[in-house]
Amino acid sequence: MSNLEEALRAKAAELLSSGSVDLLIGYGRTFKGDGVRPVFLRKDSETGKPADTGRLIWNDRCAHNLATYLMREPCLGILRGKGKGRVAVVAKGCDIRAIATLIQEGQVERDRVHIIGMACSGVRYDRDSAGVAVKCRGCEVQLPGIYDDLIGSEADAVKVEGQPCEDIEKVLALDRPARWEFWTRQLSRCIKCYACREACPMCYCGECITEKSRPQWIDRAASLKGNIAWHYIRAMHLAGRCVACGECARACPVNIPVDLLSRFLSRRVEEAYDYKAGMDPDADPFFVINREDDTQEFIG
Repeated sequence: MSNLEEALRAKAAELLSSGSVDLLIGYGRTFKGDGVRPVFLRKDSETGKPADTGRLIWNDRCAHNLATYLMREPCLGILRGKGKGRVAVVAKGCDIRAIATLIQEGQVERDRVHIIGMACSGVRYDRDSAGVAVKCRGCEVQLPGIYDDLIGSEADAVKVEGQPCEDIEKVLALDRPARWEFWTRQLSRCIKCYACREACPMCYCGECITEKSRPQWIDRAASLKGNIAWHYIRAMHLAGRCVACGECARACPVNIPVDLLSRFLSRRVEEAYDYKAGMDPDADPFFVINREDDTQEFIG
């Protein structure tokens, strides 16, 4: 067991035992023991003792963005209940950006989410993969800047070399016909399972536009036309909101790099407006910003 894992378990036991939080979301082993899955810990209703915090783990396979669960039950019932309940979340720097965005958009209250920030040296999506996830290359938040408790230090956040937009640049280097061929080939494989939507912490609408039938804006069939409409619209909805956690691509069962679209738009937003999602929970959300020096080049 690593020092970070030991410190995480101790902090979790302290928070649950003291009643500071009602629920803690962290990482644990799969039932077979060879993978990582989210775990939910709380006090036993009969004994009053916290759940076994020894189940918590921390390693380079802890890729899930646990912020997604804040917008699902049982977290929603706690965070929006009258009892002022609190939820603790084990989070990497990129995950914390998602939490900050949810706070900015008024979906959760800051004082009801206890952030356990983890010093991170990058994660791997597949247990047999030797490479670090693309999103980790050149990461600016390996040591979280927003947290209630920090597990680890700069020494535990070994910098991952590389460029975070390297895969985007490869697509942009293609001429227009080749780029269109790339996306039609990729999106034609979509089976409309919506795993990307379910894994995304920013897709929290009670009713998705894809589920509306009167009027029906998007073809719900798994066809190229409907697939393109779905992924392009979803990317537009994430403009200035995507935190590049990569969960949409990781969840895709047919391995479509769907995060390329939203990360590309995020880069455009940063270039045009000097705005990066989730860096400051007290800042206004991107879509409500009104700048006097905005030249309105897109419209004009």
